[in-house]
Amino acid sequence: MSERTFRTAKLAPGYDRGAFGCGEAAYNQWLTEHALQSIESGSCVVYLLLGMHPGSDEQVKGYFAICPTLVVRDDLPKPLQRKVLRNATAWLLAKLALDSSMHGDKVNQWGWQLLRAALETIMKASELGGGQTIVVDASSSGMVGWYARHGFISIGGGIVRLYMKVATARKYLGSAGDRSFVHTRTGAIR
Repeated sequence: MSERTFRTAKLAPGYDRGAFGCGEAAYNQWLTEHALQSIESGSCVVYLLLGMHPGSDEQVKGYFAICPTLVVRDDLPKPLQRKVLRNATAWLLAKLALDSSMHGDKVNQWGWQLLRAALETIMKASELGGGQTIVVDASSSGMVGWYARHGFISIGGGIVRLYMKVATARKYLGSAGDRSFVHTRTGAIR
């Protein structure tokens, strides 16, 4: 049995996105019909999770999109307001989707690995261009709990927008240790 390998790469023309299916039609459609235009317009950067068996073509197994944004301190959850400017630069994790074939893998935790890749990318971007906060709009109220388990804080009240300080992400990823990006039976992100 051959081992699949995985890597992340910036979306560019030439990647076959048509076979991607995460179970959310709006996310599938955005990737196939709008992602490249969003990149070309300068509104975001999209990264793909690509998987490949030896001797086969790479397949899109997930993606995330990030873009700069602005947050108003008073809109943040109270625990995050300290040391944040009144109007502060931030990073929006605009999209994060995983192919349905990757859902539920308790060993590799592909959702967590994709989120980790997104957070690492945002941390690198914040080192170059600033930004104190990471914002995510969960696709549904059910996803709010998933993001909260990974350190994001909700303002509550049924709102699906969550926040995390960049400094918290840095600490969180450091404490995650070897939980991600490791060799496993089915692969690892490189």
